[in-house]
Amino acid sequence: MGESEANWKDCVEQTIALGPESVTIYQMEVPYNTTLFQRMKDAHSEAAPVADWETKRRWTAQAFERLERAGYRIGSAYTAAKGARTRFVYRDELWRGADLLGIGVSSFSHVGGVHFQNEHEFERYLARLEQDELPVGRALELGAEERMIREFILQLKLGRVETAYFASKFGVDLLQRFRAPLEAHRAAGWLSFTPESIQATRAGLLRIDTLLSSFFRPEHQNARYA
Repeated sequence: MGESEANWKDCVEQTIALGPESVTIYQMEVPYNTTLFQRMKDAHSEAAPVADWETKRRWTAQAFERLERAGYRIGSAYTAAKGARTRFVYRDELWRGADLLGIGVSSFSHVGGVHFQNEHEFERYLARLEQDELPVGRALELGAEERMIREFILQLKLGRVETAYFASKFGVDLLQRFRAPLEAHRAAGWLSFTPESIQATRAGLLRIDTLLSSFFRPEHQNARYA
């Protein structure tokens, strides 16, 4: 792991030297529907050939701290940007309910309150296109509460959620609606909140994806993407 950590720090320094306006960092995971996960499963091993979560969070924290020293501001659990004018319009609008039409195998879309995914097999995807069909493999029309939860968990990835936005758009008091998980995450040191906003601590931001399921509806709590 020592060599990997040195390589990671080297990568961060080289990125900063290039001077990009924005930097995106994802903590790599192995989704259940990937070839790599299937190979791991066939080998009767759950151990992924990637760093463990504690290591990935430490590396991301180190990168964020180094980027901040270089003049970047952390804008989400994954992004850092230079200058107040740099905006992630695609992310910010999508995470506030804007439509997105995905093109390609297995891509996700969100249009008019309907969340859907294209066929995940290339041959099936092409066959449906050749038949002049939309290659949609599955879809779900979201109710008002589901749309609210979707926007809330997406905006929580930014590290800060404004309660007035949800009161105005959905007529919901976030602090009351999510009182139990908010209190639990505050006690753990991951979140803080006031009547005006809910904020992730730096430690919470680094593990924000693991916190989101606690805000799902009960029937979705233990579901996983497969």
